[in-house]
Amino acid sequence: MKELIKLLNIFEKYLGKELGNDFQIIILAILILFIIVLTGWLIFSIFHVKSIEKILHHKLKDKEYKEVIDLAHEFIEKKKKKKKHETLMVLYYLASAYESTEHYTNALKFYEEILLQHPKKDKFYRNLLIKMAKIYEKQNKTKEAMAYYIMVLDSDEYNIDALYGIGKLHFFSGNTKRSLDYFEKILLKKPNLLDARKFYGKALLDTGFYQVALSQFEFIIKYYPDDPEVYYLKAKNEESLKKYNEAIKTYKTLLKKEFNEEKMLEKTTNINFIDIKEEVKLTIIRLMIKLKKYDEGLTYITDFLSAPGKDETKLELLYLYGNILWNKGEEFQALKNFERIYMMKPDFKDVALFYERYKKILPHTYLSNYFTNSEESQFESICKKILGKQIFNLIYKSSDFYVFAKGPFAVIFYRHIEPIPFSKLTDMEVIINTQTVPISNVEIYSISGVREDAYNHFLLKKSHLIEANEFIKTIRELF
Repeated sequence: MKELIKLLNIFEKYLGKELGNDFQIIILAILILFIIVLTGWLIFSIFHVKSIEKILHHKLKDKEYKEVIDLAHEFIEKKKKKKKHETLMVLYYLASAYESTEHYTNALKFYEEILLQHPKKDKFYRNLLIKMAKIYEKQNKTKEAMAYYIMVLDSDEYNIDALYGIGKLHFFSGNTKRSLDYFEKILLKKPNLLDARKFYGKALLDTGFYQVALSQFEFIIKYYPDDPEVYYLKAKNEESLKKYNEAIKTYKTLLKKEFNEEKMLEKTTNINFIDIKEEVKLTIIRLMIKLKKYDEGLTYITDFLSAPGKDETKLELLYLYGNILWNKGEEFQALKNFERIYMMKPDFKDVALFYERYKKILPHTYLSNYFTNSEESQFESICKKILGKQIFNLIYKSSDFYVFAKGPFAVIFYRHIEPIPFSKLTDMEVIINTQTVPISNVEIYSISGVREDAYNHFLLKKSHLIEANEFIKTIRELF
């Protein structure tokens, strides 16, 4: 205040007369107002850039992308004298807003403009290159994305983001072996980067390095047991190593465990979690068939069919159910199962072929007593009933056929619905020829007869074939 009074005195001396009190007050007010305006302008000049940055930052964070774009454009257009720092800052937020709204062309344009004004190869420069590479990835422009990642590596050989980006580009382009080099480099520097380790494991699996791949998936599950795809890949790997029991165990864990898809690591496949679970149900059953764990397979199919699932999966489960029954020797039940599928979806796999081939015998449900392997004593009893009061000796039995003999006579009961192949007729002939008493007359029971390529088999020259309606009539009379 004293300085202002001194200023008034100087002003009075300059005018050569003393100013009145009222006039002094007016002059004083003008001077104070001038100082306030000047101070405000200085504060605005100092903190304006920071305020814009803060505003843009918060609006971008709050996903107010349109406001960011409008504010940034307004700032660029209205501000005549722009400092380099404030220009880069506004352009960066503008490009980020365009990127977030998937206006990738505009985003790339402004990121490129920043690069032109900021050629220095520092961390900021490399981050811009990475952002641009990721945009090109989203646009499926692999070559452009690769070029920008390589530009990053030119100034930072072990840049994790660039190595990871290039590794994934090679991986998804089918250059799996090339991708291994980049993932290995990452893991040398950052062994705990699980996303990279997951891709590394999948690349090893795809290129046949199964044992090394398995160790990657085991490592991830040990430290991060929350990604269903890792269990899926581990089980696939165990299948490739022919560790089928271990694979089944891993698949079962995948089905039982509760997962949150939001916690998943980056996906290496395009399969979603629901589809993975559906596929796993089928894979478990196929592995059980491979291991001949038929009863366990039937139990799991029953459980899977009673649980929620896709119709297509349930049809496949029913089909596998039929296959297991067929493998167990319950061939008639298997055919009834295929008939059920045919009624639901006639064009499903080869069920129409089975149905058309055997539809004439399907109404004769009593045939299920003959075509079964579950009760050996029951089958033998049926055979003896057919033989009647005559006493024949059982000289051979297997899952394929029984042979009874009495003197020069032999009766063979073929246990399968399909026609007898040439090789099985040869087996029958060998058994008959081993008898002390030469066999000169043979009856063969086979509902579908013999295959076309077996019509001229030597055994048939001394055999009577009981097939088709004659076979059905014989079994019907027993029940």
